Amino acid sequence: MKPNQDKSHRDIYYFATYGICFIALGLGMSALGPMLPYLANQVGVSFAQISFLFTSSSLGYLLGSAGGGRLFDRFKGHQLMLIALLTMSLTISLIPVSPYFVLLLAVMFIFGISQGIIDVGGNVNLLWVFQGRVGPYMNALHFCFGVGAFLSPIILHNVMRWSGGQITWPFWTLALLSLPGIIGLWSLSSPNNPEKEEIEQNPNSINVRLVVLMVVLFFIYVGVEGGFGGWIFTYATETQVASETGASYMNSIFWGALTLGRLLSVPLARKIAPSRLLVGNFVLAILFLGLILLFPLKPVMVWVVSAGFGLALSSVFPTLMALGESRMKISGKVTGYFFLGSSLGGTLIPMVLGQIFEYVGSYQIMLTLFVITMVGLVVLISMIFASNSAGEKVRS
Repeated sequence: MKPNQDKSHRDIYYFATYGICFIALGLGMSALGPMLPYLANQVGVSFAQISFLFTSSSLGYLLGSAGGGRLFDRFKGHQLMLIALLTMSLTISLIPVSPYFVLLLAVMFIFGISQGIIDVGGNVNLLWVFQGRVGPYMNALHFCFGVGAFLSPIILHNVMRWSGGQITWPFWTLALLSLPGIIGLWSLSSPNNPEKEEIEQNPNSINVRLVVLMVVLFFIYVGVEGGFGGWIFTYATETQVASETGASYMNSIFWGALTLGRLLSVPLARKIAPSRLLVGNFVLAILFLGLILLFPLKPVMVWVVSAGFGLALSSVFPTLMALGESRMKISGKVTGYFFLGSSLGGTLIPMVLGQIFEYVGSYQIMLTLFVITMVGLVVLISMIFASNSAGEKVRS
């Protein structure tokens, strides 16, 4: 009994540490959207120009996640995550005191690198710790990200109000909230990849078709999630669907529904096949985006869509990761490919939406998200066929 108890306690410590890190990650990742108008005013640029902050951050995230995947195969994972979390805390402190647009772009780039390393590190280390049991834990980990993303706009809005309209203290508050994760990573030893020797002996065993389809799906999902989460505040205020306060809470309800959905997905992941769960996610997402296309200026409907769309997207990322773990041997390199797709999606889609918003119109950004999500459903169906052909992974 004692070895089992020790293992159970060990699992709890590891999950708690990664969960705390992902709360901090969620706080940082969703901070840009609500603060976008204030940052544009701070450096004196238009909405079209300030949208390049998404691009800069996402390019950094691309470098951190894609390159970080390989680093986790070579170096101790917790040391890498610790350095990245410290860097994220420092850069988020510098965002509100950067007086020039170019400097702000550079800070956001470094901020993105640290986020990418934390994201891929938390996912790959969790996969190595829990292996075939990872499904519910992966959903719970991303639930923690959703907690941070949900709380971020609320924290930013209220701290800004309490500080008399200053934008420094909201960001500095988020930076301080990274400290518990730093302590957790410092106190635990890094896990090892249990399949490392098998991967090294047979490096060409990767199912290229399945990996490519999953990369494309990660691209679409993260782009759509980041696009909606990043622009719903500005959409609501510019179309006068909601006040700034209302738009902040509208942004929060999107991330809150995303969080709730991931919590609900923890028991669902034990009972429903990943492929069926993913189809349900995309069908619901399409239905809710269809509603906002039909009723783009009705406040009640935009609130409903903000909540429903977050709920629909909630379990896509963790379920994709769990599906990948069940079909192939997961190394840092393979995980890096997944995050390469997600970071490219987070780079390009919000940027494109910013240009559409500035030069075409607000309605068209929702139409664009609808079309991209439809394409995602087609890619998902192709990926399900490829994963069924691959079959379940043989475990030693």
